[in-house]
This record gives sequence, structure tokens and C-alpha cells, in this order.
Amino acid sequence: MNRLGWIHTAEHSLGEWDKLAALARDVRASGLDRTLVCGMGGSSLAPQVLAASTARPRAPLHVLDSTDPAAVLAAERAGDPARTLFVIASKSGTTVETLAFYRYFATRARPDQFVAITDPGTPLEALAKTQGFRAVVAHPADVGGRYAALTAVGMLPAALLGLDGRTLLERACALDPARAKAFGAQLAQVVSAGRDKLALRPPAAVATVADWIEQLVAESSGKDGRGVIPVVDDPVGDTRPDTQVVTDISGDPLDLGVEFLRWEYATWEMCERLGVNAFDQPDVDDAKRLAREELEHAGTAGAQHAAPLPTLTPEQLRARARPGDYLAILAYLPPLPDVTAALQQVRASWGRALGCVTTLGFGPRYLHSTGQLHKGGPNTGLFLVITTEDAKDLPIPEQGLTFGALKRAQARGDIRALLARGRRVAHVHLHSLADLCTLRV
Repeated sequence: MNRLGWIHTAEHSLGEWDKLAALARDVRASGLDRTLVCGMGGSSLAPQVLAASTARPRAPLHVLDSTDPAAVLAAERAGDPARTLFVIASKSGTTVETLAFYRYFATRARPDQFVAITDPGTPLEALAKTQGFRAVVAHPADVGGRYAALTAVGMLPAALLGLDGRTLLERACALDPARAKAFGAQLAQVVSAGRDKLALRPPAAVATVADWIEQLVAESSGKDGRGVIPVVDDPVGDTRPDTQVVTDISGDPLDLGVEFLRWEYATWEMCERLGVNAFDQPDVDDAKRLAREELEHAGTAGAQHAAPLPTLTPEQLRARARPGDYLAILAYLPPLPDVTAALQQVRASWGRALGCVTTLGFGPRYLHSTGQLHKGGPNTGLFLVITTEDAKDLPIPEQGLTFGALKRAQARGDIRALLARGRRVAHVHLHSLADLCTLRV
């Protein structure tokens, strides 16, 4: 299938804007004054960027993209479930995490509190029609998930937030593709010269757009042993010889549509020049398959009592470091502010000790973002996987397992996928989040 439909998403969504705005008004008129977007990867990152960049939203919008039980509970407790619209977004209609979120909240809300965004003909579309969702909004079949920011995936949340989506889309329509592709060619030239780390430093008003760019660049370029390593929120901030820094990003939230489309063109051109297909993700399915195996072997207890995997100790991982490496901290922990702050301290201490750039990803979120790069990109990653005991677990209705079991299986599945590709991996299981400080060096 031609995956270039994203080229026309701004024009298409501009034509659909009145319908999306009318749906948002209908939602608010029915008393639903909060939105929870449930999705992974491309289905969650654009809504998160738009929500975080909106100074005074008409109605609050949150995103759930973690199977950590504490994250699910935090999303549930952030507002009254009876006054919440749940946007269930999955291009394929089969995303395991997204469907788990739906099953959980379907026992806590009415069917008319749900809207689905999915490709035509998917299991999610059939489920939505059977259960009586308020609406099913079509995801364009010829647009890949990470290129879908200007489809309903991003524009329905924009309407629900009360953004001036028409202006945002009109500005995107005015983008000069040639200039955007020239930017991508420049990125590729620097990467080919040996600076394959891309430090993203957008203005504070749109800081979270770096997370969206991270997925786009990592998942598009990281394959066939090649790829670009995006670096977001580097706590050390040093500019290293293997790193190029990008600060030329508009700080106007209404220019986010321009930035989405500019980076899509630039990434396409960069990948063309690096000799990789920007529109596939050949190594992503392995981790999913191995996670399913973990669940099948462990039963409803998940991977909690499975035999340890042959990973390195943190000390051994540091000893295996080589010039040009990067450290990736992969944390299967609740993505909450205090946890992020503690992990940033760990990240900074390792970065200074190793003298290399570092990245931080929460699992399973990163599996839909940088996971392709980790397994298909250059073998320059040092992977520190962190898991911990869950203070409280939650059952997934109708699935016969818990969110904690699913998260543990996903962690082990990805470790196995990394090890199968000869990656250097350490795994640390902590008793509690308070033990994160013991990982500093």
C-alpha cells in the first residue's frame, strides 16, 4: 500500500474540521468535560503534544499510554469517569494495550462516552459499532501511525481542547515541501559524516514535540543496522562530537501543524538518503510475539516467576561501553513526574560516567517509539532495563490477566528480542521505586 497519504493530511483535515469541531461541541453539551486518549505511539504522542502546549484548554485532556497499574490508576483518578470522554485510538484496531485500556474503562463508563479512531474494517471498528460508541472516526488507511498527527488522531483532540485547528491546519497547508526536504537532506549529510545522535531542543512552550519527533525519527530510520538516535531532555546537556543539535523549531503552538508536516517530509528525505525505508518497522513485531509467548508460558501470573534472562549486571554493562555508544534507560515504571525526576538523576550519573549521550524511555510506551531503533538500528546501544514490584495490580476485564502481568511480559519480551540481536542488555529488578537512587554511579 502507498504510505504517502500523510502528504495530504493537512488539506483533508481542514475539510473535515467543521465535523470534528461539531463532535467536540456535542461531547461538551452532553456533560463530558474531560478527555482521556487511550493509545500507543503515533496514536498518543500528537495528542500529548497538543495538550501540553495548550495554555488554557477549553476542557482538560490526558493521555494513557502505559500498562503500568499505577499509571492506569492515575489516569482513572485524574477526573470523574462519569464526565470523561474516552478516545480509543488504534490504527490497526488490534493494539493490545489500547484494547486493555478500553476493557478496563468499559466497566466504568457508558458506551456513549467512547469514541474510536481506527482504520476502516478493523476489529476496533466492529467493537465500537457493536457496543454503541458515540462515534467511529476513520483513520486513513494510507497513513502510517507515526505520520498521522494531522489526521483525526491529532485533530479530534485539538477540537476537544478547543484549539484553533483551522489556523493550525491552514499554516500546515502553506508549508514548502522543498524546504522541508532540504532540511532532511542536511540532517542526513551530518549523520553520514558520523554524527548520528540528534539532540532535540525545542522552545519550552512546545517542549513535548521532541517526544513526537523522537518516535518519527527513531522508528523511521532505525533499521538495517543504520539509524539516527534522537536525544530528548538530556540532563547533562553537553554537545558531543557525535551529536548534532536542532533548536530551529517554532515556539508558537499554532505552528505545531507546520512542524509535524515539516519533520515528516524531512524524515522521509533523510531516510531516502540513508538508504532505509521510512515507512516500515520490521523489528517491532518480534517483541510483541515474545511478550505473547511469555504470557502463554507464565499463565495469568505473567512473567513474575519466570527464570532470569541472561543479561549483564549494570557494572558489566558499563564495562562493555565503546566510543560512539549511547545509553538507553528502559523503565517499566509508572511515568509519573517524581519517577521521571529520579530516572533523570540516574541518567545524568550514567551519562557523566560513560561520557556518552543518554536516552530515557518508559515501557511499554517506548516499544511503539524507539523500540524499532533499538533492535534494527546500529549496535551502539547500552540498554539498562528497570522493573520493580507493583504496589497494586489491576485486572484487565475479559482478558484473564492483569496490567502488571502484561507489563512484565512486555519487558521480558523486549529483553529477549534485544538479546537475540546481540545487544548489550542489563536488567535490574527493584523492590520499590525508592530504590532507584541505588542505580546512580
